[in-house]
Amino acid sequence: MPKVFEPHEMPTDKGQGWEVTTLADAASIGAPVMVARRWIFQPGARGPEATHGQVDQLLYVIRGSGTAVVDGKRMSLDEESVLWLEPGETYHFEAGEAGLEVLQGYAPGEGM
Repeated sequence: MPKVFEPHEMPTDKGQGWEVTTLADAASIGAPVMVARRWIFQPGARGPEATHGQVDQLLYVIRGSGTAVVDGKRMSLDEESVLWLEPGETYHFEAGEAGLEVLQGYAPGEGM
């Protein structure tokens, strides 16, 4: 059955200069499906370091620019860039002068 989620129904977590909103996950859908999150970074903000041990991830730059630091390697990101991460890679984002907005998607495996 189709579902529409309003912004006030989506959980948001915030840090210094960044916020992440969970657009869809197992709790909201009721099944172990794809997780989708929207990250918003203020200009110059550095996001938290993360590692997803058992999943591949697709990250799409909606707007802005910045840097992805993956296992110590710095990679430039611009609007409409796509970053693919393999299981176990450690990463964080650093926003550029105009800020950075990223759509994150991954499908958790069994038991996640």
